Amino acid sequence: MNMRTLFHDMIDSTATTSTEDSLRAAVARITTKYGFERFAYLNLDAVSARSFAVSNYPQDWQAMYFGRSYMALDPVVTMGKRMMRAFQWCVDEQRRRATKDERGFWDAASQFGIRAGVTVPIRVCFGQVAMLTLATSQNLRPREFCETECAVAATSATFLHSRLVSTNCPTTQRQPGLSDREALCLGWIAAGKSMQDIAEILGLNYHTVRWDLDNIRAKLNVKNLKQALSLALQLGLI
Repeated sequence: MNMRTLFHDMIDSTATTSTEDSLRAAVARITTKYGFERFAYLNLDAVSARSFAVSNYPQDWQAMYFGRSYMALDPVVTMGKRMMRAFQWCVDEQRRRATKDERGFWDAASQFGIRAGVTVPIRVCFGQVAMLTLATSQNLRPREFCETECAVAATSATFLHSRLVSTNCPTTQRQPGLSDREALCLGWIAAGKSMQDIAEILGLNYHTVRWDLDNIRAKLNVKNLKQALSLALQLGLI
């Protein structure tokens, strides 16, 4: 498989298609042409909490992915943010070193025929990340991407991002609403209380409070409680 040719085709199609519908169709054709079955453009936006996907993954999987906040658990997303260059992944390889929760994620993905693929992460505005993934139900022969391939891949993902970042029709979009208890816990954080304080005030176990606060960070796609509090206030969630 010639990855440079694949990504050059992606660049050309992104530059020459006139509508978003024709672009999505072109990306789907290229995906199939080079032996993959599915594609996904994932925009991870913690600034506005408008994380969304444009994808031909099964709709049930897309709904599950966002509904369960899998973007906070997905090892492909984690690797992409860490590596910030094109890479290949495979469920069988990933499961060998996965945590229990990650194995659950891979098992769910496998049920929808997502077992291997290539992902291209790029840095976008305000330090956020977007990713282009091409996936297949078949195993892929292990390989590393050379610098030239990585450069072309990043260019193709950047072209695609420029066309889809302002889409009005994402195939799936995350709704970052908080549960009543999560909002209450974050409200006490805003009041300067510690997790132990909150547990005592609400009559909860400390680990329950920590679990709720971890869920808040996952839902809002932020790294710490300060960022979570700032974003929740902006969005009117508390």
